[in-house]
Amino acid sequence: MNQLLEEINQTIALLEATIPANPRSPKGERQADRLEAEIRKYFRALEQAMPLDKVEELYYRLVEP
Repeated sequence: MNQLLEEINQTIALLEATIPANPRSPKGERQADRLEAEIRKYFRALEQAMPLDKVEELYYRLVEP
């Protein structure tokens, strides 16, 4: 009985991996990792371009005269 359940679970995992746009498939996980790296890179560049500790100073100087 356990072996049957194990085989069914393996079959389900194989079928799930072939579903298009499945986030748990190996391809979906690689794409998610790439997206996460790109987003991390974007926010790092944003922080370098406009340091957060300067935002308050600029706000009070330019927006609230």
